[in-house]
Amino acid sequence: MDTDVAGQGTTKVRLSTSLSKGEKEATDIRKEKIKEALAAHKIPYDSDTVPNIAVLGSGGGLRAMLALCGTLVELQEQNLLDCIMYLSGVSGSAWCMSSFYKTENWAERLKEMEKHQCETLTQSEFDFEAAAKAVLDAASDENYSLTDFWAYFIVHKMVKQLDETTLSEQRRSSESGKNPYPVYAAVNSDTFEEDLAGTWFEFTPHEVGVPGLGAYVDLRYFGSVFENRQLKEEKPQKNMCYLQGLWGSALGSEREIYESIKDSLGLFPNQDRSRTGDEETWDFQVVSTFYQAYQCVVELHLRVVDGKEVDALFDKLEKLLNTPKTTKSYEMVRKMRKTWPSSDATKRKNDCIGLGKALESDFGVEKMLGKPLKVIKEKVVDKIVEKPMEVIKDNRVVDTVVNKPMETIKDKLLKKPMEVMKGKTVDKVADKPKEAIKNGSQAASSGNKEADQLNPRGKPPSEQPTEAANVGYRVLRFVNVVRKTYSCLLTWTWGTINNFLYKCSDVNAPALTEEPVLSLIDAGLAINTAYPLILHPERNVKLILSFDFSSGDPFETLKKTVDYCKTQKIPFPRIDEKELNDTENPRDCYIFRGDNGLTVMHFPLFNKVNCPGKIKEYSDQFSTFKRNYTREETEKLIVAAKKNVINVRQKILEEIKRTMGSQYA
Repeated sequence: MDTDVAGQGTTKVRLSTSLSKGEKEATDIRKEKIKEALAAHKIPYDSDTVPNIAVLGSGGGLRAMLALCGTLVELQEQNLLDCIMYLSGVSGSAWCMSSFYKTENWAERLKEMEKHQCETLTQSEFDFEAAAKAVLDAASDENYSLTDFWAYFIVHKMVKQLDETTLSEQRRSSESGKNPYPVYAAVNSDTFEEDLAGTWFEFTPHEVGVPGLGAYVDLRYFGSVFENRQLKEEKPQKNMCYLQGLWGSALGSEREIYESIKDSLGLFPNQDRSRTGDEETWDFQVVSTFYQAYQCVVELHLRVVDGKEVDALFDKLEKLLNTPKTTKSYEMVRKMRKTWPSSDATKRKNDCIGLGKALESDFGVEKMLGKPLKVIKEKVVDKIVEKPMEVIKDNRVVDTVVNKPMETIKDKLLKKPMEVMKGKTVDKVADKPKEAIKNGSQAASSGNKEADQLNPRGKPPSEQPTEAANVGYRVLRFVNVVRKTYSCLLTWTWGTINNFLYKCSDVNAPALTEEPVLSLIDAGLAINTAYPLILHPERNVKLILSFDFSSGDPFETLKKTVDYCKTQKIPFPRIDEKELNDTENPRDCYIFRGDNGLTVMHFPLFNKVNCPGKIKEYSDQFSTFKRNYTREETEKLIVAAKKNVINVRQKILEEIKRTMGSQYA
């Protein structure tokens, strides 16, 4: 199938089994570098059909990030990196890659890159304000999910950097020929357990696509609104920090992830309270009660299955909600308490979700904002119908509301007062209060444009005289984050983004094409390394160097790949299960050769060669969910990864010679 090759790089969804024009051009340039490296090793090759070699880095949190760094550094030291065409990473390996590809000639500066990465991880500090601003802005999007919060508050905190560059900016480092071509991975949360053809999504600096379906979209339009392959509404590109969260969100058990998000969300109330110092203005007590109640609901949700004591949670909820204003949620809590012991897990879960919605209803945004929204509603909205001219002339009211909003809506006010009141103000104030108030004409010629407009990051004006209104604006956005994040926790909603395959009649995948929104997650939940992407026939990969940084079974990625390839009828070397028995004391190298010329070399990170007798010690010390590393720990881990490459260098060279020689057979 190749129905839209001419549309590459356009706004139209591309349907094709071929690679993107950008990738083809980049890999053609890279091939010349590879030929030079093969010649330096005195390895003969056919200049017209050089088979490609790929390096795979598995997931594994910061352990994988650091281990891939050490692996790449040593591959370069051993003059092997220049033989590599593709570099693909999952989860923590993707974090390493995304940090390197910001530098155009990173493969030539790996020692410097290693030093910088170690210093960043061990010396830099988490920037709460930057994270808060990013997640507050993200929460205004209709597709907000746990991925947004995870990216800005967990991944950012682990890698110590909030990367606001975009993946398309990596084209420079991918097209120069100096570095391997990068391929990142995610999977569809709705299909990954079934190994369907539309499960795996690949991200390159040129496109995002589903190789199993031959469907791609220019990277610049990933997240934009499409219908039947046509662009309907363009959205801003997601930044690299968000993508790092998307690619790396399977770092522990569901409970660990819950706790991490819940704890990070708990930083918000006190931070904002100390920042404003004005409890009366923004009614801190109401916000705090809402926050505590939702915390209890999430705790209940966590205990749906494990059967732990819940009476204390119900006691707290009843105490918090026993007020005239929260009757609906209070009555629901009492009912849940009675039925909880006899309910099954599904009903308990649904009850928690229902209680969350009841809290949102009882603790409406208007109740939380306090004075600023009262000014907007009582002084402006309620008077529009009765005395619109009086409202317009009332400069005291105008000055009290956020940055003179009436000046921006008065041209519509006289013509359609009800539309202004309902459609432009009340209904939108919860999600985008400032936009709601100033929506209509942008005729701010009589006012200060800087005061009337948000900057590109969506933050409110910081130096305006109406401080109470600015505080209210910030708190309203904070409340939005709280309710949206807790709601996503209860429904376990991740990676929601507009589906570029929506109503795409030329793609036979109803599980994808019928949904306007995708839900993408860490590919490590399917296979903790990106074999399905590298095995794309057009990539012509004949030798895979798989560096496995996984926890637990060091052969799990191989076993899962065998099953996946069998289901998808993809050629893959036969794996002798007898070789995979020693999971607690593996060798440093396993080689599997297929009948179709594909060879896989598998390298477990901790093995009996690079850390003899200490495999468990290393595994325990460098757990997947370990969030902070000392300088000594980074050095210890990187040394282990480098030893792996040094120890298997000769075997890699032999397989490269064998792979190149097979083309003459």
